[in-house]
Amino acid sequence: MRRVLALAALLAAPAALAPAMAAPQEPYPALQLTTGADVWSIPYAALEQFINEGTFSDQRLMQLVIHSGWPEKDLRMALAKPYSVDYLALSRFLNSKAGEAFLIQQTQAYKPLKASGTVGIEGLRYAILENAKSGTISAMGILKQLPVPMAFNLSGPPIVRCSSLPCEKPEQCRSVLSWWIFLPACLQAAAMNG
Repeated sequence: MRRVLALAALLAAPAALAPAMAAPQEPYPALQLTTGADVWSIPYAALEQFINEGTFSDQRLMQLVIHSGWPEKDLRMALAKPYSVDYLALSRFLNSKAGEAFLIQQTQAYKPLKASGTVGIEGLRYAILENAKSGTISAMGILKQLPVPMAFNLSGPPIVRCSSLPCEKPEQCRSVLSWWIFLPACLQAAAMNG
């Protein structure tokens, strides 16, 4: 019964996640990838360095960039790009049936490392809404707000970006970095249309 009440409170008010899922403090979360039992972490600071300087302190990040199908300059801008959002409209969308379906789709390949059930959906929703409190969202801002460690499972279901825009290269449709750069743009569009 307590779990049902807690879940109802989480769905009703994103702020209710704060006690149960407090946003991480420094060091900020990493972009994590799994293949079976192996977990690879790309530190948040390495992503910031790539965005700010165009240099790599992490070889895995360099490989993700090379295999993303995008020019480095475009990725750097897209990862940091802020999208303006109406917080209430975005919250309404993420707590609607369409928003729930969106979150379920987006967490097929992006899941918590040590949890199951709806933790991934709730964690991603929490991170999005925490980042949106300022009236803008970005890929890096959402990553920074994740309350639980989450990872892309590279040996599981395919990574599906939220956009239906055509891809110039196949990698642009299924890479980890494409998923990240399209997420805030899709959320902005959903909040505006929802």
